[in-house]
Amino acid sequence: MTLSPAHAYNYLPHSQGELCMVGRVRTKEACPKCQGKFQGEPLTCPICLTAPRRYYVHFHWKSQPIKLYSGKDGHALDSWERAYRLLTAMRNEVDLGKFDPKDYAPREIRNLRFANYYRAWVERRTLEKERRHISKSYLKTLREYGRNYFTPFFQNLSMRDIRSGNIEDFRNQLPVRLAAKTVYNLLGVLHKLFKDAFRRDDILVIPQFPRVEVGESVIRWIEPAEQERILARTREPYRSYFLFLMRQGCRPAEGRALKWEDVKLREGIVIIRSAMDLNEYRPFTKERDVRYLPLHPEVRELLAKLPRPLHGGYVFVNRAGRFLSASQVIVMWSRAAKAAGVRIGCYQGTKHSLGTQAINRGVSERLLADFFGHRDLRSTRRYSKMLTETLKGVWESSPEIVPHSSPGENGKGDVSDN
Repeated sequence: MTLSPAHAYNYLPHSQGELCMVGRVRTKEACPKCQGKFQGEPLTCPICLTAPRRYYVHFHWKSQPIKLYSGKDGHALDSWERAYRLLTAMRNEVDLGKFDPKDYAPREIRNLRFANYYRAWVERRTLEKERRHISKSYLKTLREYGRNYFTPFFQNLSMRDIRSGNIEDFRNQLPVRLAAKTVYNLLGVLHKLFKDAFRRDDILVIPQFPRVEVGESVIRWIEPAEQERILARTREPYRSYFLFLMRQGCRPAEGRALKWEDVKLREGIVIIRSAMDLNEYRPFTKERDVRYLPLHPEVRELLAKLPRPLHGGYVFVNRAGRFLSASQVIVMWSRAAKAAGVRIGCYQGTKHSLGTQAINRGVSERLLADFFGHRDLRSTRRYSKMLTETLKGVWESSPEIVPHSSPGENGKGDVSDN
């Protein structure tokens, strides 16, 4: 076999007499300015003099093509120098008879397989949870999504081989029973995965994601009389806890995390500054705010009657003296609501109901937003849609404020319904 001088350096004799191509440095990118090809050594656009951002080493070993996008250390080939050093090291190993592609390719391929990459990504998010950047419940959701939806579909596909069509196919094969909001959340997590992979230079492009239309959620709420029926069928300490949520409008996780040091009976104030993350105490709320709320007279009276340990601790505790767990709360609320003939969850039956009742009594959005700790008024405006008492004015307006003529009377205007 005769080799031209320009390509002779790419070949070395194999131990059995055959020639083995040990590769060259390449890139998948085009010039970002003119979209032309990168050429030469080092790779450069001859017109714009730009260089690629990512490289790969392409070589054949025993007639098998192999592409490497990172070195043995896992670092991406983000410069010509780094890529060429890798290629030089491989050539030296071939010269010494020590080259083994398993030292290079399998590690990269294995780490980029979706199942492995997603597992490593979740582990990195676990470190974020330990630094309290994300919640324990969110981390639990990531694991459930991976186990139930992502991994069974993508399995061993390389992160670099997943395209927009794969994402669309994933969405289309999801169970029809899933709510649009769940599908939206699934694609949101998947998009975050690819954004992080791109930021870490593990992939070159982020696939396009299909849009998921999520309709406006319906706010469910109940009247005070229905709340009283539920309370009447609840035993302590859950009755006091549910009453606190109904009157103070706190999230259930905030109520479970309430400690005696934040209850100021003499001043008639309760401080909301912590929440439970599943069953783990977290010294901040979902909005990371601190709210000083006036104690409702009924709540102030019940708190004054609750036993207050000398060493403080949680306000609402079970018979063992421990804080109320999330599962205990769900079970006790469900039992009481079913016995009362009311079908509604704890969050809707307490916080949502208080917000809707307040709006219908004429409480302003701004005041309700401050009470609930909403940073965005859009969160509060959901309750304004339930302003049914005011909307009754459509039927109940007095004759004095009804116009004497409509725009279509006396030939003025158009009364047709086009």
